[in-house]
Amino acid sequence: MNPATTAKTAKTGPTKPALRGLVLLLLLALTALPSRALTPQEVYALVSPSVWKVLTYDGDGLPLGQGSAVVTGAELLVTNCHVLKRAKRVVVRREGSSLDARLEMWDPQRDVCQLRAPKLLAPTVVLRDASPIAVGQAVYAIGNPKGLDLTMSAGLVSSLRRNDAGQLILIQTSAAISGGSSGGGLFDDAGRLVGLTTIGSVGADTQNLNFAVPVEWVRELPQRHAKLAAKGAAGNAAAASSAAAATPTAGAATNAASTSSTTSAATEPPRP
Repeated sequence: MNPATTAKTAKTGPTKPALRGLVLLLLLALTALPSRALTPQEVYALVSPSVWKVLTYDGDGLPLGQGSAVVTGAELLVTNCHVLKRAKRVVVRREGSSLDARLEMWDPQRDVCQLRAPKLLAPTVVLRDASPIAVGQAVYAIGNPKGLDLTMSAGLVSSLRRNDAGQLILIQTSAAISGGSSGGGLFDDAGRLVGLTTIGSVGADTQNLNFAVPVEWVRELPQRHAKLAAKGAAGNAAAASSAAAATPTAGAATNAASTSSTTSAATEPPRP
């Protein structure tokens, strides 16, 4: 081999294809590294501005109850439907801000409802993606238990409760949940929403049994609500058509009104 050629090769170093391959390997290695878990303090600072208290009132303006809600979009919050039971007025509150809200979407079977609060200014939480949550994973619950605003508790995913079809229906956690936390957020160590806190039980025969509904139910709310709303509209239309075709007697009118009321009640929860 010509010495000059050898020296030239040594000076030029690796070829461009070799360099591209090296860069690609480095990028693959970096993406394979797990992201750093946030500290509890960092999780709280990131997501607590998106957790609000829910206050409900009856037709006379008297307090009915309270719960929590999580901001999932512009002027939108999700909570448990049972928090809104019998409410004629709903208010969302955080620190010095207080806003009226109205029910926009509902799925009472899954206990997930969406509120709209005009002029709400709050960051939207990130919903955890489709990656499966695992037993033993660290989680944090943030809500307003017993009126104690923005309380955070830490724990693990204790179990994943599924129905007979194998579908996830509840996330069991050791993170403490008390009354007033219903509709609050259960977050992973990246600050992503994994569920809505819904049930907590502590007693002589139960020790720290806490549950959240999965975040997938929040994602599926628009589609399920649309089906429920369409079913309710179809039922009301059928009842009205039957009433119009019937003999116009007092008895027929009473039966039609009863049918319409029953259909509506079966497809909608009490609407604030």
